[in-house]
Amino acid sequence: MGENNALEKFIPLRTADIVEALCSEKTLSAEMSEKFRRVAGLVQAIYHYEFHGTLMQARDAYHPFNPDADTLKLCGPDEDYSARFDSMVEALEQLLEAANYRELSLDELNEIMTEAAPRGLNIEVNREKYEKILIYRRGKKRVQKTPDPAAWQNRFKKKKTEPETEEMLQRLLILIKLKSEEDVEAFYDYYTETAGETGQEKKRRLLGEAALGGRQSTPSEKGSKVPTIFLKVFKNVPVSTLETLFPDVTIRMTLVDKGLILLPLIGGLFSVVNRVIPALVVIGTVIAALALGRTINWSDFKDKLFPILAAFSVVGMITFKVFAKYKNTKEKHQARLMKTLYFHNLDNNAGVFDFLVNEAEEEECKETILAYYFLLAERNASGQPFTLEELDDRIEEWMQEKFGVAMDFEVDDAVRKLEEKGILEQKDGRYSVPSIRKTLETLDGLWDNFFPYNNEASAES
Repeated sequence: MGENNALEKFIPLRTADIVEALCSEKTLSAEMSEKFRRVAGLVQAIYHYEFHGTLMQARDAYHPFNPDADTLKLCGPDEDYSARFDSMVEALEQLLEAANYRELSLDELNEIMTEAAPRGLNIEVNREKYEKILIYRRGKKRVQKTPDPAAWQNRFKKKKTEPETEEMLQRLLILIKLKSEEDVEAFYDYYTETAGETGQEKKRRLLGEAALGGRQSTPSEKGSKVPTIFLKVFKNVPVSTLETLFPDVTIRMTLVDKGLILLPLIGGLFSVVNRVIPALVVIGTVIAALALGRTINWSDFKDKLFPILAAFSVVGMITFKVFAKYKNTKEKHQARLMKTLYFHNLDNNAGVFDFLVNEAEEEECKETILAYYFLLAERNASGQPFTLEELDDRIEEWMQEKFGVAMDFEVDDAVRKLEEKGILEQKDGRYSVPSIRKTLETLDGLWDNFFPYNNEASAES
């Protein structure tokens, strides 16, 4: 089928489930199926060991930057933190590529946040606050958009035949490297300040910051020369909430959009003043008369005064009622937000590497096992071994028929892995694999050579 950028390369099944599904095809005998399971087990063991080295590299390089570390950071004054950071990013990107994550550029992120923001706002991550930002995502789907219960217009909006939807990112990884002089506490303070906002509060804040030309950041005191690096992995993130994951953003508005917002506000202000001034004149006249000891002809004021007092009383009651309801709504929203953050945050900082290693191992194993099985058990319609394109089409067809999964199988990568493991044969552009017996011997030899010390000792003696 070839590469399709609209489809995901991620295989949404466990390795164990794929192995059992392949064995249930009955293409292999019961004895051969059991041996195939052993091949799959060896493939998993080999990848587990190989990724262990990547995990150790990432952990070691990240340790000086880890804000959660409870062990000593034994780094000298001449420590090259740039080299450590580069080593960590290299290991991280290896894991992300193997786990079939795709990089999301800052331009793409800014475009997504702007589309999800209130009309007329351009939202961008404030690059001046960060030395480095990396964003990776895997999997996306459209889900029904949850209306903001605090927005009054949603209470009167007629129900649509089709609910409003938005895009959801199924996995999202964020790396934020603060500048060495960045105040970490200030970073957290602004995050907690804005994380509990309702949708309407967030909209008002963004509009206000945009009208002022952006949020005014207080200068932070220069701290340690060791930068802080945050790593976070989230699941099922609606694009409308992406802005909350980057507390320090820049909000811009065009003059036209500022006018569209400010002119109605100015008009409304004049309308309020036009109503309030006559009321204040009447009340002021009454107060002045009482202060000067003059006799007040109540018959001249009663038609004006009592409606005004009644209006103020009604406004006061409505204000109290709205405030009480707002406070109750905000508490409910904050409780819902905390629950969402608890269940959507998958891992943080050093734990992200362990999380990614597991996902990378799974993806590598699934791709290798799928390619190996179909090259072993099947041929094309002419009875010949598969070409790369035929193998790609067959595996994607099987995934669709068996599980209803439309995906873009990385056939080039899968075949490369078989070749690296020494279990691929190629002739005239057609591919096959050795027998299961030969494959088991080859993989067993690979495993034995990971730790050759016993063989070296025997040779020396």
